Amino acid sequence: MPRLVTVLCAFLLVSACAGTDLAKHKPYPRSTIQANAENATETTGAQPTNVPDGQPVDPAFAADKLRLIDPCKLLDRKVLETLGTPGEVSPTGFSRCSNFMKDQNGKDLAVTVEIGQTMTTELKNADKRLAGLKSYEQTLDTSACFVSVITQEKPALGLTVQIGYKHGDGCVPGRKVAESVVELLKDRVGVKSPPKDSLVTLDPCVLVDKGVVEAAVGATSRVYPYGLHNCSWVADGKEVTVDMRSTFVPADRKFDAKQVEVDLGGVTGYQLENSGAYPSCAVRWVQRLNTGEEGEIVEVKASGPKKSEFDRCVTAVAFAKGIVPKIPKG
Repeated sequence: MPRLVTVLCAFLLVSACAGTDLAKHKPYPRSTIQANAENATETTGAQPTNVPDGQPVDPAFAADKLRLIDPCKLLDRKVLETLGTPGEVSPTGFSRCSNFMKDQNGKDLAVTVEIGQTMTTELKNADKRLAGLKSYEQTLDTSACFVSVITQEKPALGLTVQIGYKHGDGCVPGRKVAESVVELLKDRVGVKSPPKDSLVTLDPCVLVDKGVVEAAVGATSRVYPYGLHNCSWVADGKEVTVDMRSTFVPADRKFDAKQVEVDLGGVTGYQLENSGAYPSCAVRWVQRLNTGEEGEIVEVKASGPKKSEFDRCVTAVAFAKGIVPKIPKG
């Protein structure tokens, strides 16, 4: 695999959660920690078979449709009220939303849903069914449960409901919320109409011209989609990744004190170089501002092992210049 993100996230997840009240913490990245299978129960339902490559198990789960869903609308308040007292929803990026609520005894209970996730490991280990779909459960000590549901097999995509709860089995409410999310997606609840210049509908893997990719990583590069808004092109000794996300945008555009401004063909980019065993150079730009200090950005990163001799910043900037004209203007 071109990235060690899964392993790294698992390490960070365990390190960060030790002694931490997960219910009060922002959602952690999805990891591949081993599940406690004895804590999980199987739910019955029809199992999809013979689904063609590139097709979801249900048309409602197609990637282009998932990109249009507001994840906060998938946390049905009536369902959450059966678990306790919901708080206010808290979106993170395009595809994740949380509700930091209280259970029926006033204890902290955090519920997070994320859709359109890459689920290679989850599909491989899926040993249960939920709402008629393959599912996989992971637990983190006694403080969190991750209930994942597979919505597409080739490539593997799905949704995860993460429960942060220290006062009981988090997988029980996790299954209940996950079943609700599946039904809401099938009913097309939460469909939004983004602005013309929004990144939310774009598939980064098909946005870049073949010539731009070949110039950056070569004609034999391999493409790896990751979720709904991230894509990598990988060749021997080098990798270029495009990440589109909704995030905090500082008023002065100072994402990092060491960044330098670069011209991306009429658009100002912010370049940041990082050294180390796997040096990289990233360039990002602000696509649009939404409300307050929240906006949408694109980040292009060129990286590779130290022994790979290529100009990472030149590569990242050239790749970014190939993307800018492809994004609709407001």
